[in-house]
Amino acid sequence: MSTEAYITLVVIALSMFCYIRESIPVDLVAIGIMVSLVTTGVIDADKAISGFANQATLAVAAMFILSQALIKSNLIDLLVPFMQKLLGKGYPNSIFRMAFMVSGISAFINNTPVVATFIPVVNRTTKKLKLSPSRYLIPLSYLSIFGGCCTLVGTSTNLLVSGMASDRGFEGFNMFTLAPIGLCLFTVGLLYLMFAGRYFLPDQGTKDVMEEQEETKRFLAEVRLNKKPEEQEMGLNNLFKDKDIEIKYYKRDNATEDKPDQSKKLKENDSLLIEGSLKEINKLIKNDYFSLTEEFEDKEFPDEETRMMEIILLPNSDIIGQKLSEVDFLNRYNSNVIGIRQRGKKQLSDLKEVKLQAGDILVLLTNENGYQLLQESQEKRNSPFISVSEQIINEINPKKLYISISVILSVILLATFNILPLVISAFAGIVVLNILGVINMQEAYRAIDWKVIFLLAGSLSLGEAMTSSGLSQNISDLLIGTTSNFQSKMLMIGIFYLITSLLTELMSNNASAALMVPIAFSVSSSLDINILPFLVTIAVAGSASFMTPIGYQTNTMVFSAGKYKFFDFTKVGAPLNLLFLVLASILIPYFYPF
Repeated sequence: MSTEAYITLVVIALSMFCYIRESIPVDLVAIGIMVSLVTTGVIDADKAISGFANQATLAVAAMFILSQALIKSNLIDLLVPFMQKLLGKGYPNSIFRMAFMVSGISAFINNTPVVATFIPVVNRTTKKLKLSPSRYLIPLSYLSIFGGCCTLVGTSTNLLVSGMASDRGFEGFNMFTLAPIGLCLFTVGLLYLMFAGRYFLPDQGTKDVMEEQEETKRFLAEVRLNKKPEEQEMGLNNLFKDKDIEIKYYKRDNATEDKPDQSKKLKENDSLLIEGSLKEINKLIKNDYFSLTEEFEDKEFPDEETRMMEIILLPNSDIIGQKLSEVDFLNRYNSNVIGIRQRGKKQLSDLKEVKLQAGDILVLLTNENGYQLLQESQEKRNSPFISVSEQIINEINPKKLYISISVILSVILLATFNILPLVISAFAGIVVLNILGVINMQEAYRAIDWKVIFLLAGSLSLGEAMTSSGLSQNISDLLIGTTSNFQSKMLMIGIFYLITSLLTELMSNNASAALMVPIAFSVSSSLDINILPFLVTIAVAGSASFMTPIGYQTNTMVFSAGKYKFFDFTKVGAPLNLLFLVLASILIPYFYPF
């Protein structure tokens, strides 16, 4: 291998490590890839930044905006009452009906807002019917993925693969190139969820927020001594005797002491950070000597005036990546974070140092005013979170809804019949939506998930480096040499599917697809066969992420909302991944001949 190939291989390894560890934001990793490849001389600056001008990147940005127009017109809210009716029809029947709603929408608009909207609907409806939400939330995520596999605009991965193919002289996908294999996988995947996958799904019960949090036993609260108890001495050991409360720190004026001596005497206005059961903290606050500091300094702590909410952080949230100490929930929403469920684990101590991630569940203690602020925030379409247990249903705007649907259908038809390239028809749709007042440019800019855009650009530069350095050809020669004795096209498809699928489970689906496309072109060129079957394989395998909660954004969102364990996804998703691998190996060569 050349020196440039070794450098590219090192950059790939480092980027994979960062993607898997998630210690660095994915968009920053993508920028680092571009900078590394240019500074080491693997590619020049023009090639490094060419991803920003790639049709795939621009088409993804445009589709974010078109999706936002549909969301703003409250199309999904129109379907919420129907979803609520579906879940009481028996499990197979409920999943069957839910599939056509969720997958149908996800085939044409971004999966994330679809799943985000339906999470609280599923939670609320299942609890009302005394069903377990955990039986429905993984299927909700999987069904959105099924839908995305059926069209060019279903996921950014499909657009990325098509764009990379166009850059190399291939015509790319049309709107429904993926439909034959996508619909077959949708049918089989749906039957699996209805009749087999249901037995691998956990049953977490129907406990609501208060019941579950009571069972976790431990909460953090900061309290202040209002007045001296006349009948007791002021030592900590006396005040908290026989109480299931641990004192984390003691604060007087600006001086703080960790784990103070239990014999320490208290004065009025001294503050304590305590950890204990909700019941014990509630009793403590009600005795008139203590109150919650700052958050509720003018209020008591009676049950009827205190609200507890669970919110889930969305991928476009502006607080993702920040420590809890950097997010001012008190001033923003008059609320105090008392617990975090992050990737299935409950964090009930050291909350201020926890870095927030997409899909995290935050348990908020608030009063009526804070509750109203949180509700108002959810009504905004760019809200950084949604309530897990409640869904804000907005008034439908028929005019904007009809215009949005008509424009998006026009975009699809223009691209389908090759009257205009997808990226041009999509931007034409944006112009029309702006002129007709459905969406303005400020909303359009906010609708774009810039992390995805930078990730796409960085991934495309990595693909350029693999080609120009000869690394893709080296890997191609290794693959062909390993499988030369078998000469099986199904085996080649199976290998590409397996590698792409495994990479997707560990890192970004777009990054894994970008790594595999140059290799596919090298294999196709060496064997002098049609590239289309390989591209379809990479697109499908890059989107079909079922085994882990980190392979796809919607999996991450339902992970916390459904109170799942990491292995729950493996139990349900591994058989589905294997099933899709076998089907893709057989059907892709049939639908897309070499």
